Amino acid sequence: MVQWYNRTMKILTFLSQKGGSGKTTLAVHCAVAAMQAGMRVEIADTDPQGSAMLWGLVRGNELPQVVRVQARGLDTLNHKGRNALLVVDSAPHAAPEAAALARASSLVVIPCRPSVFDLDSVASTVSIVRAANTPAVFVLSACPYGAPEIEQARVILAGHGLPIYPGQVTERRVFSRATNSGHTVTETVFNRFSKAADEIRELWAWLRKEL
Repeated sequence: MVQWYNRTMKILTFLSQKGGSGKTTLAVHCAVAAMQAGMRVEIADTDPQGSAMLWGLVRGNELPQVVRVQARGLDTLNHKGRNALLVVDSAPHAAPEAAALARASSLVVIPCRPSVFDLDSVASTVSIVRAANTPAVFVLSACPYGAPEIEQARVILAGHGLPIYPGQVTERRVFSRATNSGHTVTETVFNRFSKAADEIRELWAWLRKEL
């Protein structure tokens, strides 16, 4: 079990037991939004697939730094400071590692697409965070614009008793275009004043309050 002593760094973990939920996209976007808001941010990629690491390699020397670390090795990144934030991109289908991450986290974000497959899979993630006694929230991600399934998904998620982000992140091509270049929509010249960028800034502002 990971032990944390005198930790002042906040740890924000994006956790889902289903692949394709939007974890990496949300993780890197929220990390950059937090950095732009004045926090000292580092990204930890615990997923063997290494999507966040790839984003960091494409990004080059620009902050935030992305490091590869195992779920039980987060204590090596235990930086101190009131404005220090570690954003964790986790692996799906890794229950023991997920439990360790949940125990180590200040807040767990459970991304969920408004689809029956995603909604069916959240119960296992909820069980993990409840066992860890760690605060957790739902964020609806990759939502089709204006789709009625979004509100239907909220009703289903409400049954799990966790807070639900009142907005959503809409499925837009600009997200993949930005990450493909090692950036995010809040910093690229053509997108930083877009609706996509507004959604990310609003999401980060809400998550920061939850932290």
